Amino acid sequence: MPPRPVYISASRRTDIPRFFTDDFFAAWQKGEISYDGGYGRSYTVSLRPEDVLGYIFWSKDFTPLINHPLCAKLISRNNAVFHFTINDCLELEPRVAPLNERIATLNRLCDLVGPERVLWRFDPVCRYRSSTGGFVTNEQAFYSILPQVRESGVRRCYFSFMSDYNKLARRGVVFKQFTDDEKSVIAKRLLDATIQAGMTLWNCCNGEIPNLVPGIRVAHCIDDELLKNTDRFNVHRPLEIKPTRKCCGCHESRDIGSYLQKCPHGCLYCYANPEISEE
Repeated sequence: MPPRPVYISASRRTDIPRFFTDDFFAAWQKGEISYDGGYGRSYTVSLRPEDVLGYIFWSKDFTPLINHPLCAKLISRNNAVFHFTINDCLELEPRVAPLNERIATLNRLCDLVGPERVLWRFDPVCRYRSSTGGFVTNEQAFYSILPQVRESGVRRCYFSFMSDYNKLARRGVVFKQFTDDEKSVIAKRLLDATIQAGMTLWNCCNGEIPNLVPGIRVAHCIDDELLKNTDRFNVHRPLEIKPTRKCCGCHESRDIGSYLQKCPHGCLYCYANPEISEE
């Protein structure tokens, strides 16, 4: 019996749309992709139309994807939604394109696929010791980015508080975790701002936040209801919840990225494998 068609996630593990676009489209044309799953395991996944319900793309810069000559063809043949992470913190994101360029790309993407298929991620919210010596948070940028995202037509915002992975200690920056009371205050400010902007706020993988701040929704970053509502080809089927980590609310998908594909953005809070020195 052939496998059931699935949604393809590209990718939580590295920024495929920004840095591995040609590899992705070569695989898309071929009808399959192989990737290293770690621990000496490799996998091959079908990208044939009959085996794919749609694509969930994740990136901090979709410019190479939407500039690719095959992008329009993919969109014409496949369902797709786009998680667009837009923060603004040069100290922690040293190689991300300037904000004005990413906002321009956001507007182009919304024109191409419709803003209902584009999801803004302000992710993660974190506190760190700045180059001036004191601790600061990256929260303030949210309030200047929000009206620009709203103007694009996007109405969903996803956020999380940074997870304190051991590997972060090797990256030359000191992070300081928030208390639950501090998280509540920040999350309430984010919620109030998104409500005023006519947007909904979703929290990813901080299980306590929706209980601490009523009105914030539990995120399903791969969301059965959203995928059903944006299905243009009548192929969607009900999806099971398949969390990828603690408090994750995602529904099932197949991620085709690899942690061996280092991300040149080099973000210092990244849980994956940024291209930075950790010595």
